[in-house]
Amino acid sequence: MLSEDIVLIYNSVRGAVFSTIIATIIALPISYILVFKNFKAKFIVEFFTILPLGLPPVITGYALLIIFSPNYFLGSIIYDLTGSTIAFTWVAGSIAASIVSFPLIIRSFQLGFTNVDKNIIDSAESLGMSNKLIFTKIILPISKRGIYAGLLICFARSISEFGATIVVAGNMPGETQNLSTAIYSSISSLNTNEIIRLSSYSILLAILSISIHNYLLRKLK
Repeated sequence: MLSEDIVLIYNSVRGAVFSTIIATIIALPISYILVFKNFKAKFIVEFFTILPLGLPPVITGYALLIIFSPNYFLGSIIYDLTGSTIAFTWVAGSIAASIVSFPLIIRSFQLGFTNVDKNIIDSAESLGMSNKLIFTKIILPISKRGIYAGLLICFARSISEFGATIVVAGNMPGETQNLSTAIYSSISSLNTNEIIRLSSYSILLAILSISIHNYLLRKLK
């Protein structure tokens, strides 16, 4: 039983970490553009970044299930290159979780970036600093609270995601099953002891995530 629980915790953490990485890679440049750049299609980009928040997660999962299907364009390319499909793997679950949590992480990043005084950026540009240096040496340090908050929210949302992941990744013990889907199975079988045990793991992971977040904020003041 302990080894099975460790696998569930590992699957949950692995999926949430991968989901957070995916969301961060996409959210950082988009949030930067939305805050510091002006362009005509800005409202369209903002609309699509917030859209997953208003959709039931099962719709996101079902859409990904179709996209990853070998019968459709992207899924067929992946199948031709790898000989397999992403659907019903932990990777698919992580991608689904990253989409569901994306509106939360990008809004946190945007809030962090709004703390940056644009006059400082203008001064840095006038002194000849490159955009890369301005981003890494000025924008990121000033925005760190918003960025850390976004990472925490994304990780916590991903580790607790259920609807989208169970549709696109399934609930296969030892493979794609994580704490959330295992708790669902326990509820379905009315196994009270297992529900309490698995739920306690989820609570401990949440407490640990928040503690690490608060420690980093205190450490890097």
